[in-house]
This record gives sequence, C-alpha cells and structure tokens, in this order.
Amino acid sequence: MTLRSRLVLPLLCAAAALLSSGCDSGTAAAEADPAAAGAPAALRLKPVSPVPHALAHLAPDGTLGMPSGWNIDSTGVVRSGRNLAFLAVPPAKSASDGQGSETWVVDSGTGTVRRYQQANPGWTSNTVTLASGRLLRVESRQLDGTACGEEKSEAADCYRWRLYSQPLSSHKPVLLARSAHAGPQSLVPHPLAYKGSFVWEEALPGGKTGVFRWTPGKGRPVRVLTRAGSGFGQLDVDGRTLYLTEGKLSQDGGTSIRTTYRLGLGQHPTAAVKVATFTGSGGFAVRGGRIAYYPRSADETARIKVLTIGAETAPIEVGKAVNGFYTVAWVTKDRLVTWSGSGYALNDVRRPTKATVFAADAVGLGVPRGYDDTLYVVYDPYQFAQSRGTKPTVLAWRHSSS
Repeated sequence: MTLRSRLVLPLLCAAAALLSSGCDSGTAAAEADPAAAGAPAALRLKPVSPVPHALAHLAPDGTLGMPSGWNIDSTGVVRSGRNLAFLAVPPAKSASDGQGSETWVVDSGTGTVRRYQQANPGWTSNTVTLASGRLLRVESRQLDGTACGEEKSEAADCYRWRLYSQPLSSHKPVLLARSAHAGPQSLVPHPLAYKGSFVWEEALPGGKTGVFRWTPGKGRPVRVLTRAGSGFGQLDVDGRTLYLTEGKLSQDGGTSIRTTYRLGLGQHPTAAVKVATFTGSGGFAVRGGRIAYYPRSADETARIKVLTIGAETAPIEVGKAVNGFYTVAWVTKDRLVTWSGSGYALNDVRRPTKATVFAADAVGLGVPRGYDDTLYVVYDPYQFAQSRGTKPTVLAWRHSSS
C-alpha cells in the first residue's frame, strides 16, 4: 500500500497521484528522448502586496505571485539553494489535471523563471526533484485497463511512467528509467536527492519492489535494495541518512502500522535495519532523528506525536488537537507544521502544549514544505475551480530560527 494514500483532499490525491507510465522494458539505461521543444517565453514572478488574507498570520518573509491564470500544482515546491521547482498548471486546466503542465524553476531572490515543457505531449506531469543544478521529472499516461488485466475503462487504475533527467542549462530531457509494466497509479517513483545522487522505488517483475540510486555522470541507475511485496513505502532523507517506512493497514482500515528502516547505501550497500515502529494515518515526516505522525484515523481528533528514533522513551504529544488531518512537515529541528481541516498550525517540541495557528481552515492552502529552516506555502484562491481567476496563486515563505 502507498503510505500517502489516506490523505483526504483532492489536493493530496494529486500529490499521491505521482502517476506512472512508460515503455514495456524494465529500468532503462540513460537513453536520449526525442528532442524537446524550445524554451517557452521567459517570465519573472513578482512579490505580492498586500499579502492575501489567508497568509496574513503566516507573516511571510517573501512572496511571489504567478501570472494570471496559472497556478502551482498542489504537490507544492522543492528547493535547492535559491532555486524553487514546481509544476505549473496553465490556464483553463483543473488543479488535478497535469496534462499540459510545465516545470518551472524560480530564483527566489530575483523571481526569474526557467520553464521546461513536458517531454511527452498528452502525458501527465507528476513530480519534480531538484538538486545540484539538475531536474528529475516523472510523467505518466493512463491506460484503458486491459494492460493491467482489467476490463476496459476510461477510469481504470492503470498507468505507465517515465523518469527523465536534465541539467537546468538544457531543455532536452534524457530518459533515465521507465515502468517495467503497467500498474496502479500508486506505483510511481518519488525521486529524492541524496548525497550527490538520487534515489527512488520501482515496482519489479514478480511482485517485488526495488530501491534504485542514480549518480549523475556514472551511467545507469543501480538497484541497491530489493524488497518483498509490490507496495511502495516512503523514502525520507534526514541529513546523510536514508530511511524507508513501510505500512500495513490495521484491521479497521483507519490507520496504518508503520515500520521504519535505516538504509545503508554507501559504497557497499547494506541491508535495511529496523529502527522504529508506529501507528497512524495521513502523512508523517522525519528530521533530526525524529518522526512526527498522526496517531489516529484522519477523521478523528488527536494531537501529533513525535518519537525519537532509537530512544527508549515514549513518543510525546505536541500542539493542539486537530481533526481532518492531512500531513505534517518539519520546519526546523524542533518546529513542525501540521496541515489539517483546521488549517496550518506551527508546533514546537520544546513547548509541546502550545501551537501557533497560521490559518483557521485549509481552503486554498497546499502541501507545506520545509527546507533549511524555512516553511514554503502555496496559496491558490481557486483551489477547486476548473479555470483560474484573476487573483494570483501565491508562493510564500517564512524563515524560522532553529
């Protein structure tokens, strides 16, 4: 099962629907894709003033407004240095439809935008990873179901995916990997940057799953771990440590029993080492040797719990009780943001009974992301609209001291 699948809003369905599609063979060597179209016209995003009401209590240090009609995909942004990367959805497209999207890389200091078109017209853009001046992008195509052994249907959960790499200086993507076979949309790579390379999971023939690592300039991706079972876990990079968390649904189906492993992916990869077990629903996050998670079914009321990996002490509860939980993100080593039906709230493990509410509801707010002690928030005033309005989608950020 995918550990992200219990997130409730259509927003997070888009985040979890980092779909899948591609060709029939297994993991590809780095082979060139047909030349991409030339770069779209240059853009520069501008600060937004006054700050939208939904972001006022965030008191952002910076904002950038999207051009009229464009919005930022609800999966949020990734950061590397001053660069922010995300999927940009063009006018007259719904927030859940990635076809025709572009990947934008924005200099947060100047607002200058580098724009990259999809590699496969008619496919769907799913996720973006950015590190060391290089993009990794996943695109997918939905099939009619027959390729997955199902009846023919336009709504079939049957996809293929392709994973592309390219330097920011190039508009020609290179095919790095592709689906070995068609499968459900949950079986899609979620690449992460890790120690000068990139890591992700892929479904393998025979109902197994592999963890792959690719280092730019060193040939094709290498499988570094094989797991039994066809469901993806969640990979997390915590400093120089890589974790993999697997999940198994509880009997009532409301929560998932999760086991976290530390992966040794040095020059000589070692087996996964079990380091933690916890039960919860919705998203969870790892930072500083801690795991923040929601211990109840997402539609129940509870406080976030934080466990320390390797400690003999019980998890502590932090913040105020939330209901309709979606996900959580670390901002600093001690501060984390919860996203729920009751909006955004900032919590601090040093003051576990307190919480600062940034927004009283979740309308218009996208997935929170934390990088280098800075919280990044996407606000889309037309979150559920099929066409974009005149008010801009806004990317805002706020730095917090550790």
